[in-house]
Formats: sequence, C-alpha cells, structure tokens
Amino acid sequence: MFRRVIAVSLMFATSTVFADTIDVNLSNRSAQLKYAVPSGVAGKSELFAGFMYNDQSSQFAEAGLLVMNEEGSVPGLSIGVNAKAVGASLSKISLNRKVVSGVALGAQVRFEVPSDRRFAFVAEYHYAPKIISFGDADHFYQGALRAEYAMSPLTQIYVGARTTQFVMINNQPNGVIDEGAHIGVRLSF
Repeated sequence: MFRRVIAVSLMFATSTVFADTIDVNLSNRSAQLKYAVPSGVAGKSELFAGFMYNDQSSQFAEAGLLVMNEEGSVPGLSIGVNAKAVGASLSKISLNRKVVSGVALGAQVRFEVPSDRRFAFVAEYHYAPKIISFGDADHFYQGALRAEYAMSPLTQIYVGARTTQFVMINNQPNGVIDEGAHIGVRLSF
C-alpha cells in the first residue's frame, strides 16, 4: 500500500513539475528553434538551448539558465536574469568562416496585462563584453521586444523584433545573425 501511495504521488508531482517548452520562430532572414525545461534552481527557472540559422548560412547556438521572479507589488510583472553560452559559425565575414563565442549575461522583463492575462509584453537584453567574448569577436549583444497572446494555457503565439550579432575586431564586418521582425509559437507539454 505504501508503494502505491508513493507511486501515485510521484506521478502527480512529475506531471506538475515538468512542462517542457518548444519555441519556433521565423523572420525573413532566419529560423530559430529553442527547447526549455524547468529547473529547480530558484523561482520560476528554466534551462534552455537553442539553434538559429540564417539566409547567409551563419549558424548560432545558445544554452543557459533563466531565473524569473514575479514582482508582487505590480500584478502581472515578472523580472528575470540569465546567463548563457553563445557560439556562432559566421559566413560572409572573411574568406573563411569565423567561429566566435561568448558568455552573455542578460535580463528579461515580462508584463501580463492584468485585465486579460492572455496578453503579455516581453523585453530582453543580453550582452557579452570583450573579456568574455572569444574568437574574433569584440563583444556580443542580443535585444528583443515581443507581444504575446496565449491561445490556450499550453500554446502562445507572438510577434516581435530582435537583433542578434557579434561585433568583430580589426574592422571586420559585424556578424549579424538576425535583425528585424519575427513571428513565433511556443508549445508547452
């Protein structure tokens, strides 16, 4: 009897704890796939990994940890910090492909409209200064703004704008991975 109680408890605990997320977004220049799993580190935290490919055959990969916390004094407001490792194989920079990488620190602000929690606005920014940027990269930055709509508790669609790029040393052209508008869908399961 005791084993059954433990087994049933674990089934309910794991179904509420694990909510993997797949995020797919597209722009005129790029396609991105991100996968995230909840992490028990602190607050609403998640481990994530992503891959982006653009129309110039550049590839970008990222993996990191995002920790979010709801701001109790402002309904619907969540503030988060994260750290992620980023790397890219850049084409169109020189005769040969350039491999660059870095460790970016970032912040995210999410605001769900209190009158209708299906609508949300998100702003995020990540930066890797020269000291933690490698290859021929002077630094890395990524900024994004988006508006989200929850079609169901497990499906969100969004539209936004972002820039993702490595600024290069020695007057080389910047390694722009993506810049401009994008649309996407996030599925939880």
